[in-house]
Amino acid sequence: MSGYIAKPNALFWILGIVFLLWNLMGCGIYLMDVIMSDAAYADAYGEKMAAARDFYPVWATAAYAIAVWGGLVAAILFLLRKRLSVTLFILSLLAALICFIPSFSSEILRDAGGPTFWVMPLVVVVLGVVEVLFSRKQAAAGLLR
Repeated sequence: MSGYIAKPNALFWILGIVFLLWNLMGCGIYLMDVIMSDAAYADAYGEKMAAARDFYPVWATAAYAIAVWGGLVAAILFLLRKRLSVTLFILSLLAALICFIPSFSSEILRDAGGPTFWVMPLVVVVLGVVEVLFSRKQAAAGLLR
């Protein structure tokens, strides 16, 4: 039947809104991380994290920016039912993986993060994989154009 346009179900919209809120939160945290003064950062995250801030490389900060802003654009495009959202979710996930490299490879950054430093990277990666897989499934079902 030509001209038929598939309609998204409730799960599409629920997860789309979750993706949007998650990525908005990521952008907010990114802005706080890059805009906060050292004193404000120390108040929010502790002296150890503030001292380790200088050891986080510029390339990782750039990857962090690509991850959160790319994810936000992807979530918006997903809700607009655009196929480009799949590519941007993939880019966002890859950038997130890159931005976490220093946290796992630098003893200074690992120590500053404490024994649960790995929790947020794990959550980010799991949700990023969900975004990629779900958006790919929706594209394959013809819901993204």
